[in-house]
Parts: sequence; C-alpha cells; structure tokens
Amino acid sequence: MKRQAFLVAFAFLISTQHVGAETINHAENYQTCMGLVREKPEKAFDMALNWKGYGGGEAAEHCIATALIAMKRYENGADRLERLADSSRRSKEFKAQLLAQSAQGWYLANQVDRARALLTTAIELDGTSAELYVDRAQMRSAQNSLHDALSDLNTALELDDMNVDALIFRGSIYRLTERFEEARSDIHRALALAPGNTEALLERGMLYRIEGKDAEARTDWMAVIEIDPSGDAAETARLNLERMDVNSGS
Repeated sequence: MKRQAFLVAFAFLISTQHVGAETINHAENYQTCMGLVREKPEKAFDMALNWKGYGGGEAAEHCIATALIAMKRYENGADRLERLADSSRRSKEFKAQLLAQSAQGWYLANQVDRARALLTTAIELDGTSAELYVDRAQMRSAQNSLHDALSDLNTALELDDMNVDALIFRGSIYRLTERFEEARSDIHRALALAPGNTEALLERGMLYRIEGKDAEARTDWMAVIEIDPSGDAAETARLNLERMDVNSGS
C-alpha cells in the first residue's frame, strides 16, 4: 500500500504585505501555487521562486520543495523540506509534518533508510499523530520489517481507531503473514467506514481468492477498476484477474 502525501497544502500563518506600490496577498499566492503543483509543477516552481523574492518566506519555500517532488526531482525537494523543518520557528507538530513530507520525498528517491529515520524524528516531535505511524509503517514494510510495521499500525489505531489507511495496511500485513481472520476483520471495518475505498476492495478480493471464492473476488476487483480505472489499485486488480483467469483455464 503506497501513501504519497507530498501534495498537501499546509496551514501557514500568512497574510497581505505591501511592497512599494504593490500589494502581495501571501495567503492567496500560497493557495494558487499549491493548486498548480499537481497539474503544472514547473509553473508552480517558477511562481514560488519569484514570490519568495517578494517575501514569500516559508510558504514559498514549501511550494518550491513540493513542486520539485511533483517534477520527480525527489532528492532536491526532500532536502529542501528537511532544511525547512530544521529552520522553521513554528510548532514541533508543524515541523513533524514537514519532516513526514520530506520522508515521502526520500522514499520516492529510494532512500528508505533516510525516510524511516526522518519519520522517527517526526514521531519524537509529535507522538500523537496516527498518520506519522502509518507513514513509518510504510517504510518498515518496504524494508520487509513486517513485525515493526505492524507495531506502528497498532499504535496508529490506538490513537485513531477509525483510521482507514491503517486498517487496510494492517489487514494487508495480516494477509501476508497468513493471519486471515484478523485480515478479514480489519478490511471489513475499513469498508464499513469507507465503502468505496479501492485499496480495501482490492484486499477483500485477495482474501476471497485465498478462500476460493473466485466470483466474489472478481466482483471486488471489477469494482476497483470501475471506481478508479487509472489508479494503482486498478492495475493490481487487472493483474489479479488475469492470473485468476489463467489459473482457471478460461
């Protein structure tokens, strides 16, 4: 299960500033810049660089770093986010979120050790955030440390027992470790909270397949493809359907 939260806009304390005859609304600039990141990251990058020269401060720097990651310049973006967290005068909880975003960039750059270390630092700053534990579980799972990943997910769910990502992720680990009853329980809870969640439907289909309930598995995987045909879950669902059809001789 992949989590990519690097496009999230942060609640910077920014307002309007007068520069000579020009009035700059920094809050509006930030929203515009972050809105460009997903569709036109190069334009967001150029805008943020220019804006930073007019007093954009941390908000402009955040948009620059986020745009770099969206442009797949993962190391540059992650490094800037890490340095922004180090230099920021904001709360430790805020810094923890910046570090978590930096960790996602390092993860995408295949520097999982660094990503995991940053998330550990983030958790030390804010041990009450369930999302930070889910993110570190991703890093630990990527390193095949499933026991440690499970520990993080257990903590996340103790902090927030309605965290759908944590339920699905823990369910997938239970499936991989053949704890099928516990896997079914977590996926059932996730789907009760988010009935159309494609990752949960994908996982339930896998559990049905393990039980030999091919018709039910097919229904779930077809639903995944219908809900989000271009998503990662849909790609996996298609592969699973192909394998099932080959194995059944159809």
